[in-house]
Amino acid sequence: GVVSRDSGFRRISRTLCMKQYFYGNSIVPSATYLNATAASLGPTATAATEGISISTSSLVHQYSPSLVELSFADVNIYQISNVSLTASMLPVSAKQSSEAVQLTPINDIGLNMKHCMLAVCHPMAVENYERSGEARDLYMAGVTGFVVVEKVDTTREIISLLSPCAGSLASSTLLQADITWRE
Repeated sequence: GVVSRDSGFRRISRTLCMKQYFYGNSIVPSATYLNATAASLGPTATAATEGISISTSSLVHQYSPSLVELSFADVNIYQISNVSLTASMLPVSAKQSSEAVQLTPINDIGLNMKHCMLAVCHPMAVENYERSGEARDLYMAGVTGFVVVEKVDTTREIISLLSPCAGSLASSTLLQADITWRE
């Protein structure tokens, strides 16, 4: 059957999923790593490396995310907002004239963006959006991934993003909703 979950459970579950997205699963290091660690700790650590017990402090993350720094001028961030009206709020037989989802450019990147999760738009979606000007071309297309704002340096005008993989982003067009994540 269906089981409803309280908000605390959903919050913890969402946080764990986000951590897993950026860091992967916590895994037991290879035997080579364990033996090297045991050798550096001395003879008292050999029992832990022989499968008797492994402390959670010896677990490692599967992935190593990286920090990507972008200039404010090099990034386009759009805030997603929902402005749909219910049929009861419109005149009889009228249809909503604007799109249900609006994209608002964020021109003032500030400290309030710290810990915000952003979607990295697919380059083809960005091209389609620039040609048509229709917001749905950007937000309805698949994204290439997600990043989290780790630091905003307003004096240098640099935004630092935690990315699950090293290298540059697929595009510098990012979408912001209302999801935040703190490690």
